Amino acid sequence: MTRDERLERYRLNAEKCLALAQTFNDHQSKRTLIEMANAWLKLAEQHLKNSETTLVYETPTPRLKASDDDLN
Repeated sequence: MTRDERLERYRLNAEKCLALAQTFNDHQSKRTLIEMANAWLKLAEQHLKNSETTLVYETPTPRLKASDDDLN
């Protein structure tokens, strides 16, 4: 699954939660589904941020250890 497919799936899941929430008369159920939709949207937003972030790791230069002979 590509990054774009995953992002779209998160957004689609949020949309499904909102559509399902509209079918309930119970306020607690609606609230729960709206919270789930918000969680999916936050996940989509975080996924987008992560996909735009480039991590670079630089290997540190090894430090040479001075021996007793080098000090004399």
